[in-house]
Amino acid sequence: MKKIVIITLAALVLFGMTATAFAKPSRSSSSSSDEAEIDASLVVATAPASGFDTGIGVTVGAGKMFPQIDRNFQGRVELSYLSWSATEFGFDVTFTRVPLDLGARYFIPTSNADVKIYVQGMLELSFDKEETGVPFFGTVSASTTNLGVVPGAGIDYRINPNLSIVADVRAHLISGSYLTLQGGVAYHF
Repeated sequence: MKKIVIITLAALVLFGMTATAFAKPSRSSSSSSDEAEIDASLVVATAPASGFDTGIGVTVGAGKMFPQIDRNFQGRVELSYLSWSATEFGFDVTFTRVPLDLGARYFIPTSNADVKIYVQGMLELSFDKEETGVPFFGTVSASTTNLGVVPGAGIDYRINPNLSIVADVRAHLISGSYLTLQGGVAYHF
């Protein structure tokens, strides 16, 4: 867990340094292309291996628009926690995955300013742990770290200038690939 915290903090510092380096000088009225956001979502995930139930989890993320690249381009960093369970040969098995994602979203221009449709691509560093309850031995566990890619698409519906509802679907192409459906809220500043 200590490694996860250190890697997350390093990614956030790197993201903040990059955002500061490319930031435009402040103006009295901020446009939507200059904004940053933080968001949180509930996640439903398909099983990463046969026998597991549908998983549940949470994702927190941050994004910063980069109009220097394209006015619809957003850099992102996200951290998730996902959990699955199964019973194999009478043994209870739990599988947890803590993915750290770094990537970007591209917002497709629409005629309605309150509705933004996006596609995204992320690199995923996943910290996985499988635990099995074994009679007479207690809990046996194994941990691995995996690298993968995460393409996805979603929608951002603006409720007011600072708050929106977000939902997306993602394919996690990694050891034990799976799909996620996420829904949550984003705060823009």
